[in-house]
Amino acid sequence: RLTFGEANTRPIWSPDGRYVVFSRTGSGMFQVRADGARQPQALVPSKVVLYPSSFTPDGRRLAYSEVVATGASQIWTVPLEDRGGELSAGTPEPFLKSRSSEFAPAFSPDGRWLAYQSNESGTNEVYVRPFPPPASGQGSRWQVSNSGGTSPRWSRSGRELIYQAGDELMTVSYSVSGDAFVADKPRVWIAALGDAAIGGAVIGGWDLAPDGKRVLVVTPADSADSTKAEHHVVFLQNFFDELRRKVPLGK
Repeated sequence: RLTFGEANTRPIWSPDGRYVVFSRTGSGMFQVRADGARQPQALVPSKVVLYPSSFTPDGRRLAYSEVVATGASQIWTVPLEDRGGELSAGTPEPFLKSRSSEFAPAFSPDGRWLAYQSNESGTNEVYVRPFPPPASGQGSRWQVSNSGGTSPRWSRSGRELIYQAGDELMTVSYSVSGDAFVADKPRVWIAALGDAAIGGAVIGGWDLAPDGKRVLVVTPADSADSTKAEHHVVFLQNFFDELRRKVPLGK
């Protein structure tokens, strides 16, 4: 166990497996050694909710979502350093300035792209932008999903981007042409996650194993796939005969 007290949520691993970064409600983001050798320490203090989401492959930058009082969220990144067995954060930088709500940023395996979900169209869809953004502005952006999409993840073993669409996991093959991100048509990868879509956009009820051969799914306890509580019914036969034997008439 790594944390005690407080409301600690949304843990993510550093690429080297040495640290876990998580959100602490009302206090920002914290980091803790994965071996539990030290107490959790503040990484990016904040009174608003910060949800860590993705490290660059070299572990030197973290992308996260900042959720404001209205419930809208924006994407930020922060540089990181390993100082004497603890992560130290630099100055946070906004990744995207928008009137929409952006969430769940994910760095590509080469660190060149950032996938995220946005409701700019009125429905959550998955988009990709270059990272870092060009000095001239926010740069180009490519819509990857076409019928709703949340919680993007990059395949670590191939050139695919995977995201959740309702009860399905979709996969999109992609290529890079110069400075352009070229995405193919989305196709169904897993047809039914059961009730894994709890929170979908907010909780992120699934994750992909490093080798891409297994998917971990969070399933609500009351789903059809969960273990049902056993209920026993006892039938007592000849109840009145037994009652007359124990309590004779006239008593």
